[in-house]
Amino acid sequence: MEKEFTSESLTPIIEESISKRMTALRYVLAFLVVMFHNNKTLLFVVQPGALSFSNPEFWLHLPQLFFQYVFTVAPVPLFFIFSAYLTGKKNHPYKILLKKKFFSLFLPLILWPALVIGIRILAKMALILLFPDKVTHELPFVSEWSVRDWFSAFFGYYHPEYNKPDLCEPFILPLYFIRDLLIMDILSPLIKKIIKVCPIPYAILLAAIYALGMRPAIVCVNALVFYSLGLYFALYDFDFFAFADKVKWKHIIFFAFLLFYIFVRSLKPEYLLLLSCITFLKFSKIILESSERTFNFFKYLSSYSFFLYAVHDAYLLMIFTKIWFKMIPSTFISDLLEYFILAPILCFVGTFIGIALKKIAPKIFYILNGR
Repeated sequence: MEKEFTSESLTPIIEESISKRMTALRYVLAFLVVMFHNNKTLLFVVQPGALSFSNPEFWLHLPQLFFQYVFTVAPVPLFFIFSAYLTGKKNHPYKILLKKKFFSLFLPLILWPALVIGIRILAKMALILLFPDKVTHELPFVSEWSVRDWFSAFFGYYHPEYNKPDLCEPFILPLYFIRDLLIMDILSPLIKKIIKVCPIPYAILLAAIYALGMRPAIVCVNALVFYSLGLYFALYDFDFFAFADKVKWKHIIFFAFLLFYIFVRSLKPEYLLLLSCITFLKFSKIILESSERTFNFFKYLSSYSFFLYAVHDAYLLMIFTKIWFKMIPSTFISDLLEYFILAPILCFVGTFIGIALKKIAPKIFYILNGR
């Protein structure tokens, strides 16, 4: 039965176990985003025709491929579900909701690209002064950007890399999630109304959009589908953690191999998404029940999850991968090491930067971290 919320009930009860399990997963999911983006040694393997059981490169990179497409497809959909669930449960008045999202989403969305573009300007100026013969102009420098380029840098609907009008990523690519989450939060009262009035037709529409790979006008398909799903869970009091707990680990292992085989044949990682989400929803129980000390550790790290999410693609990943490949030639062994070792190192450094910034300049940290 649907639970009704009113403006007088600003903080409806969210079960403590659900709240704790979402907290326990936040940093884990941010870590997996870093793993997902650290895919340089996989790009040539997943080209059409290359991902095949008859391709020797496939077998050499099998551990990377399995981890990449079985485990790292879950974070962004789960982040949308968690965010929508919390928004649906809290049910703040619209004015308060917009105020909260201004500080938690809009400011970081604007400030992170501004920070990185500012660093790029200073770095380019220094290179021009010190090593003018080393400066390349493969991409337009910011001084050459049009108004549309600047808009794209922050919101991503037109890409500064010319001849790629179909791309929708902002200057810091993962921030598309923040952009789409902000849009969905703004539209959340309308979506909740639709879910209440016609839940089944809207669910069918979402399923069709996802199955057909359609792109909504202003957000990516994952944002529309999984944010709406999170609102369904909130409005109808569906405990998605309890649902995941009912799935046995032996079944997860069996379907992981089966669905990975189907993925190799179809090149559609969507088949693995539900399994991947269930795996981490179920894994959160292990964290919660292991010990209070373990949970508190993940709770502490969770406060740096967004900072890591943003900072890892603000040149940090690019710098680390360039240093790695400069030092170590690419072989299948070094590729495995790069994939499974570099991302943890990067996460450690990114988190350390966040911790240091919080101690040195806490106000700046909280602004960049969305409070």
